[in-house]
Amino acid sequence: STIVTFIVLMVYLRKRNHPLQFDKTVRRYLKMDKELLVLLLRLGIPSSINMILVSLSEIAVISFVNHYGSNATAAYGVVNQVASYVQMPAVSLGIAVSIFAAQSIGANEVDRLKQVIRVGIWLNYIIGGVLITLIYVFSHQILALFLTEKDTLYIAHRLLMITLWSYLLFGNAQIFSATMRASGTVLWPTVISIFAIWGVEVPVAFVLSHYTKLEILGVWVGYPAAFATSLLLIYGYYQFVWKKKQITRLIQ
Repeated sequence: STIVTFIVLMVYLRKRNHPLQFDKTVRRYLKMDKELLVLLLRLGIPSSINMILVSLSEIAVISFVNHYGSNATAAYGVVNQVASYVQMPAVSLGIAVSIFAAQSIGANEVDRLKQVIRVGIWLNYIIGGVLITLIYVFSHQILALFLTEKDTLYIAHRLLMITLWSYLLFGNAQIFSATMRASGTVLWPTVISIFAIWGVEVPVAFVLSHYTKLEILGVWVGYPAAFATSLLLIYGYYQFVWKKKQITRLIQ
């Protein structure tokens, strides 16, 4: 489907004589720019490593959940599905903030970054707050769309109550991280994200689910703990380190 879509798009652009059509004027610029390649690798490799480690952490967490049987595993899957609807706007806002921040830096209007961050944070809490409130109010009906077994529904509902609100913290951290990444500061936001996952989320989930009476609920406590830690560390780095740097555009 992707290949067919690509071919149709190329034909469409050519028929319309669109500026984005793949013609000689485009092919002329398809050369490797070493300076740009180094920049892309410097920005892209840490983010790629972060994504890999996030995926590995999910494997670790699901192994904790599987210990409690099929009902717990089913509840875990459904709560993750519901949480993704809250997480998606937060991630999208992070991308939007990164774009606006990069444009502001590229235009040498660094003063606009405060406004970009402020609007991004407000939108995160407004959009995320509305979604989370709706899900909390209609949680039984929403979970019933995925689950029918009463015990599984009960587990999923308790997990949802524990973790869903903390995605507001996740979104807030995304705003600060996106702003710093737009200036080329990638390493430390990535290190903080990895620490929050492997230094907080996974250990907290393991200890609370194996050595306390919380059992399966302990796995979910790891998420708010990680999101809160990430936000505090990201904001601390933004406030006390990044803001004191001279912010310049990446390509002069």
